[in-house]
Amino acid sequence: MISRLIATVLACVILSGQAMADSHPQKPFRIYMALWRGWEDAAQGFKDYFISQRIPVEFIIRNADQDERKLKEFVEEAKQMKPDLVFTWGTSVSLGMLGSGLTPDPAQFITDIPAVFAVVSQPTKTGLVPDFSSSGRNITGTTYLVPMPTQISLIQSYRPLHKLGMIYNPQEKNSLLTIEEINALTGKMDFTLVAEPVDIIDNHPDAASIAAKVEDMRKAGVDFLYIPPDTFMNLNRDVLTTVCLEKGIPTFAAAENPVLTSKAMFGGVYRYYTVGQMTAYKAAQILQKNVNPKDISVDAPKRLSIILNMPVVRQLGLYPPMKVLQLAEIIDTSSGP
Repeated sequence: MISRLIATVLACVILSGQAMADSHPQKPFRIYMALWRGWEDAAQGFKDYFISQRIPVEFIIRNADQDERKLKEFVEEAKQMKPDLVFTWGTSVSLGMLGSGLTPDPAQFITDIPAVFAVVSQPTKTGLVPDFSSSGRNITGTTYLVPMPTQISLIQSYRPLHKLGMIYNPQEKNSLLTIEEINALTGKMDFTLVAEPVDIIDNHPDAASIAAKVEDMRKAGVDFLYIPPDTFMNLNRDVLTTVCLEKGIPTFAAAENPVLTSKAMFGGVYRYYTVGQMTAYKAAQILQKNVNPKDISVDAPKRLSIILNMPVVRQLGLYPPMKVLQLAEIIDTSSGP
């Protein structure tokens, strides 16, 4: 009888505690999201993770709109607001707000608020982190670029590669690092790189010069044009891929947008949405489990996506070998044969 009474009292206490918890829901975590070119799939994937996991979050969203001058304002605002976590999108935002090296200047960068970065193609080479295993400081994140040897192997599996072309913004650090990476592989993988920068006018890259650069690539006899992780080239992907298609040059993209939303022929990528979700998982470890960011490795999604733009494939008449076709995600917006 006494044991039954004790059990009843305990049950009442538990139910009472649950009722109090329900009446006082968890205070949402505050995440400051700094974007470079507006809301896109990585940001959406990041947000959707918290929704799917029912983790209460308040998002403070800021867009630099590709203006590096705004990043200093974001740093000051985040320091004043003191959110629970900072999310930075892309190399420019991450370096501009988080700095590089193990001890960035706390007067210029965010150092005392945990931070995660996403869509950074070269986190070690840009100095954002010293090593993929640990940042050594109050940040962690994800990279999204498929290793360069894998990208070149994908191109070579599609058709023989003797000359690889690349048009780039010389003011984009990611593209300069990409050229270094590709040049390091030319001897080992038996091809040459023909890289040509767009024109710079009044200290800005000139989109009007893209068509002439593509014509130079055609005259050079490139087998493929490589579209690097370059914000300027991504924003002008329609111009670039349309001219390439008109001139019969197949294109390979390091990121998804030129294939999914323009006329690049194919690409080997980690999908932005998946990168965003993976970054959110790391953020949740920091927020819910109090894991130190430096103890969370920087890595990329495990699953590579090979994307084929079939209308472009048909127009060029360059159908993929079966080994590529069997692994590829087919994008086909055409209703024709």
